[in-house]
Amino acid sequence: MDNPNDAPDFEIMFQTLRYAARQIVSELDPELLAYHALEMVADFSHSNNLSLILNKEPTTLRMAANLKEGHFSTPNIEVDWTDSLKKVFETKKACLRNIEDDERCFFLDLQTLENDAQIYCLPLIGTKNKVGGLIIFLVNGEKPLTAIQEEILAVLTTMIATTIENANLFQLATLDGLTGLYVRRYLDIRLQEELARLSRADGNLALVMTDIDYFKKFNDTYGHQQGDVILQELAQIFRNAIRKDLDIPCRFGGEEFVVILPSTGLEGAIVFAERLRRKCESHPFQYGKEALHVTISAGVAAIDSNNLLSKDEFLKSVDEKLYEAKTSGRNKVRF
Repeated sequence: MDNPNDAPDFEIMFQTLRYAARQIVSELDPELLAYHALEMVADFSHSNNLSLILNKEPTTLRMAANLKEGHFSTPNIEVDWTDSLKKVFETKKACLRNIEDDERCFFLDLQTLENDAQIYCLPLIGTKNKVGGLIIFLVNGEKPLTAIQEEILAVLTTMIATTIENANLFQLATLDGLTGLYVRRYLDIRLQEELARLSRADGNLALVMTDIDYFKKFNDTYGHQQGDVILQELAQIFRNAIRKDLDIPCRFGGEEFVVILPSTGLEGAIVFAERLRRKCESHPFQYGKEALHVTISAGVAAIDSNNLLSKDEFLKSVDEKLYEAKTSGRNKVRF
């Protein structure tokens, strides 16, 4: 370089890379992982328009996430294979080229290209040398990537690829296939962790356990397939109601759901349970052109650092409150 001031600051660069590694490799939530991945690639590529495309099925590509001018979104839409993308998958090599008209959709229907922008495709190569997807972004034609940037991006995408694989395995092991809520085994592990935390420091912990009212009769009337639809829609109501990255919604068994509420006292848990009950009561569960109405009963229990219970005792106490709600008329919250 003619100007010494143009030389890259390797110390800052590698500090940033270490920070990126910590952000990415420890993340198991798919949406947060996608956000961190695109954000870090944006930092090193200086691109303002990036997409994460995953090969979820052998013949299907899906745009899992997009980062455009700092705005993150999860379109989760199917995109077509192009000849260029097929080539990247086959060669397992990054490439820089002009963008084709049928690839503008990868950037959420990009209308104009500035400074002779080109498309850069980075394969996500995980274990067994398998390409699980791509990160693609626009490169300013007047500021091409340096060799150092390309090397760092290659390292970064290797970390991203393996972490995506780990996140997928984590989901398979911990998420219920029907509802997408955590399985009973994961509930036991996390509840034990929260109880251990309470034994070390002051705090509160609450449980909410729910059961669908007259669900057996519902299944007998409408069939188990429609019952599965009810469970799926109800699980979505729960996911929309919780505090993301804090509360832990689980399928306890059958139609019973449990939510672990860290740092929550009895009053806050009652408010949460009532909100769930009302949301379910007013939700139109679809059955063809007909809207079905379903209610839930809920039990609530809470403890603090001065009044600890074992995991089994805590679950038993909230189960007893759920039983009270069911025997006192259903569609109620008891605590």
